[in-house]
Amino acid sequence: MKRHSRLCGALVLLAAAVPLTAGAQERGRTDGPEGSEYGKGGYSGSNSAGVSFQLDWGAAINAEEPSRDAPEGPPLYLGGTVSWWGADWFALDANATYVFDGGRFVASVGPRFRSWGWPVVFSAGIRAGAIYTPEYVNSSREKEELHFGISPHVGAEVLVGHRDNISLGLHYTPDIPIGGPGVTHRLGMSVGYRF
Repeated sequence: MKRHSRLCGALVLLAAAVPLTAGAQERGRTDGPEGSEYGKGGYSGSNSAGVSFQLDWGAAINAEEPSRDAPEGPPLYLGGTVSWWGADWFALDANATYVFDGGRFVASVGPRFRSWGWPVVFSAGIRAGAIYTPEYVNSSREKEELHFGISPHVGAEVLVGHRDNISLGLHYTPDIPIGGPGVTHRLGMSVGYRF
């Protein structure tokens, strides 16, 4: 009988001591290995969803010469991208770009996939939308060409900032109009901010 009472007493003491040791855990620190601070009052998990804005610029080379009367300009482009992030590795992009040589305007939407890594990440995706190319028949008449097109793109970004919310990138994108005038190859840089 003594043996059973000692065993029950030991189990009661053990059951009472377990919650006390869990409550006495020290407050979380941020200088340990990655992820060790979660659940101890340190950082909360990162919020991977959000919206980002990006400014794009760089060189744009037309595979075919624009028509003689089309707008002339330097072989450059300027654009912007708004992205909705479903996760750190996936975003839905909406992009608008103007190519100065020939006056081509591209508006497209599509997914982008990003690799894991820090501080350099790689991305690839494809967008589809409208490609507008003004073609001048002569000095008095303008013929507008609006085509459906696709714009696959690849790139690399460096993540900086307090929460890695600023990105600096290099990207290559060919704009391919379906049934329209030639491809425009864009090679450029970008700077973006993610909220």
